Amino acid sequence: MGRKRTRRLLTLFLFISGGAISISELRAQTIVAPSARTLFNRATLIRSTVEVKRSSLQVDGKSINVTQYVPSLAIVYGFYPKWTVIVAQPYAAVNMTSRMGDEIRRENSKGRLFSSSGLADTQLFVQYDGLYNRNSPGGLTRLSGVFGIQVPTGARQFSTASASYTGGLIFEKAVRLKYVFTGDFQYTVATENDRGMSTGDRAKFDASAAYFVIPRDQTPPGASWLRKAFDKAFRNGTYLVLELNGDWQARARNRKVDIADTGGTTVKISPGIQYFPSNRFLIEFSAPVPVVKALNGVQPEPESAFVFGFRVLL
Repeated sequence: MGRKRTRRLLTLFLFISGGAISISELRAQTIVAPSARTLFNRATLIRSTVEVKRSSLQVDGKSINVTQYVPSLAIVYGFYPKWTVIVAQPYAAVNMTSRMGDEIRRENSKGRLFSSSGLADTQLFVQYDGLYNRNSPGGLTRLSGVFGIQVPTGARQFSTASASYTGGLIFEKAVRLKYVFTGDFQYTVATENDRGMSTGDRAKFDASAAYFVIPRDQTPPGASWLRKAFDKAFRNGTYLVLELNGDWQARARNRKVDIADTGGTTVKISPGIQYFPSNRFLIEFSAPVPVVKALNGVQPEPESAFVFGFRVLL
């Protein structure tokens, strides 16, 4: 009975994870929030990230640790003034390790040794920045709308086998070219697949503050080696970022009946940094820390995560 329950929980976890794999945010001032970056007309940006997430589950005297690796590649194109399109292809790999007493093993939902990987579902987003746009000396205020679709193109173990649709709003305010505040809300409607399964609707909300660090003046001739090193390293600027990321997931459904041990709410605080080696190249890192883990029933709980990546403006 215990092994059967464990298999069921892990199978549900893999199914829900297929719907939860998503690209991180593509604007330059936020790292984790899931929206898009505004580009000038005909400009192209390429972003690559690797997200590592660890979670754990205690069930029937057994400890199960789950590690997810999600590298993704996104292409962002400003195809018309105030309009941006984003195409993203995530890849996923999952390792599960179980421990009972001093015994450690890696297992899948069928109890066998487990390490699986494959393509996740493709995602397409369109963003419009014309809902509200006001520029001022050294700053801007902008409200954008975003619409997206997730297409079931992934490998069987990492795909929901159904489409999902996302709509949302993104607010951004920059002050004196040094402080940037952003917030967004997005809601995703999940549809049923051919087996009558649905991952459940999902809502995400994010707020972030970023501070731009850059040498104010030219390095004086008699400056110390520390000042010279700082000015050289940060001559193109660096963003220090702090985000609040919330995620609500409805219960999954099987033929319109709610499934226990699915859904819930998580909130994370995500400190991060974005470093500009040049004006067209950015390196970023973030370490989300879960502060609220209000999950329904028995599920793997998030423990730690980090995001590392880069962006290139062509």
